[in-house]
This record gives sequence, structure tokens and C-alpha cells, in this order.
Amino acid sequence: MVPSLAQSENVNVLISNANWAWPQAVEEIFQPRGVNALVADSGGDMVQLVNHHRIHLAILDTALEELSGMQTLRLIRKQDERLPCILVAQQVDKRLLAEALVLKVFSVVAKPVDMTLLAEQIDRLFVKHYASDMFSFKGRTKAGTTGRPRARGKWFSMVMKRTFNKDERSES
Repeated sequence: MVPSLAQSENVNVLISNANWAWPQAVEEIFQPRGVNALVADSGGDMVQLVNHHRIHLAILDTALEELSGMQTLRLIRKQDERLPCILVAQQVDKRLLAEALVLKVFSVVAKPVDMTLLAEQIDRLFVKHYASDMFSFKGRTKAGTTGRPRARGKWFSMVMKRTFNKDERSES
């Protein structure tokens, strides 16, 4: 059964912090939609947030410092085995994909993160898990009703142009 989102429901997305522009980039996807982006500095903080808030999506970086993204996900699964998760990893190999499959990860995205791909994965996830098109541009007009596709907003243009790599921050 797909739990649907109520129109007035606050949507919370949990994001692991990183030493680069990652949280700010992901927030650009969520802010225009009124989605709360909860940024956690550590795996332990992520687990605490899952314990105390209704989280609709967790986006974990495998390179967390205190606990790895996979260790954090194992702890989260003890609290909420159905929480949809997207995993971001520097090196995607068979071992990582096999472990992600066992932990029921929705998607694995390789670094440097293609923000367009991430936005598409988030859209697919919300359609599948919540029967919600809140991240979709297909079939929506300016008023948000069904019809011809509406013009893409500023945030989408920004997402389309960016691929973030942790080396980019050190160059700035």
C-alpha cells in the first residue's frame, strides 16, 4: 500500500551533511516545494532525527565521518525499515550495490552528483512511495493542474546546470 501525502502535511527530508556544497544544492530542490530539509552533521544525529520526526526521505552520503552512510542506514532501518532512502557514493561497485539492495535503498547515485538525475530520482521516489507528484513537471500547468507541462522554474534551471563535486568547494 502506498501512503499518500496530505496537501497540508509537512514533508521532511533528512540529508547528511558534507564538507562541500551538497546540503545547499539539495535544499535548492526542496525549498521551492516547501519541503523541510533537515541537515544532520553525523550519522548519530540522523538516527536521532528519524526517532523524533516523521521523515519522508533520507539522502545519505556513504562518506559520513562518525559512522559510514551504510552503518547509519543499518541503524535507521532498526527504527524505520520502510523509510525511503537514496544513497550517494564516491565509488559504486557490486559490493555497495548488493548491500544497498539488502538495506532496501531506493537508488544509489554516484559522485559527483548529477543534480538533474537526483531530482528525477526524488520525483520517482515520491510518486512510488507517496503517490505524490510534488517534484514532477509532467502534466502540470502554472496553476498545478493537469494539462500541458508548465514552465520550469528557476530552481530547476539551477539544478540542470550543476553537478557538484567536493573538489569544487576547495577551488572557490
